[in-house]
Amino acid sequence: MIPVILLGGILTGWFTPTEAGVVAVVWIILVVIPALNRGHFRKIPYDFCLAGLIFSLPLITIGAANAFGWMLAYLRGATYIAEWITSIAGNDPHLIMLLMVLLFTVVGDFIEPVPTIIIFMPLVNALTEAGDINGVHMGVVLIATLAFGLITPPYGLVLLMASKFVGISFAKALRAALPIYVVFLTTIAFAIYFPSVVLWLPRHVLPESVGCFKSPAGTGYICPQ
Repeated sequence: MIPVILLGGILTGWFTPTEAGVVAVVWIILVVIPALNRGHFRKIPYDFCLAGLIFSLPLITIGAANAFGWMLAYLRGATYIAEWITSIAGNDPHLIMLLMVLLFTVVGDFIEPVPTIIIFMPLVNALTEAGDINGVHMGVVLIATLAFGLITPPYGLVLLMASKFVGISFAKALRAALPIYVVFLTTIAFAIYFPSVVLWLPRHVLPESVGCFKSPAGTGYICPQ
């Protein structure tokens, strides 16, 4: 039931990720512990203390990342970075997206995905227009890159938390994650150079989201190449 509550609740829109976690904890306390080990009730205060200690580990770096994000937004860093990328890549969509991947891999390592998207949205829009890139295609590459940033050193929030949960050093977790890096980089490169594959499903499910328009004949859609 825990995966059902977490993934099902989030994907159906019933809960936010935080609310899903709370509901999962309530399920554990009210159902799982009484069913499997009633004696564990004595250890619940310790469990909450341990959870607080584990969660406190990345808080300093999260605070620093938020300050960095605020400073970047205040100084209009996204605008200057967009000008720098276009000065190097011109209108080449592949080179623009490769530089974007490099940028967001570094930025996503220190700032969580949602604030990153908000801060850098002017940059993303400017580069999408400069390279004549489909917005959905750019969004897929951007989200995959930000997810990759969550497990890259020196910060890597998800990798840091995972290593603490299983009780191993961050360096050991980093070595174990190297095959995942290969998968991420291969997937991102594939998404950049094969947009038709990335956009195949949106064109069939939500054609208007990728620039398709209804055929004047009244049946089907006409999609840009």
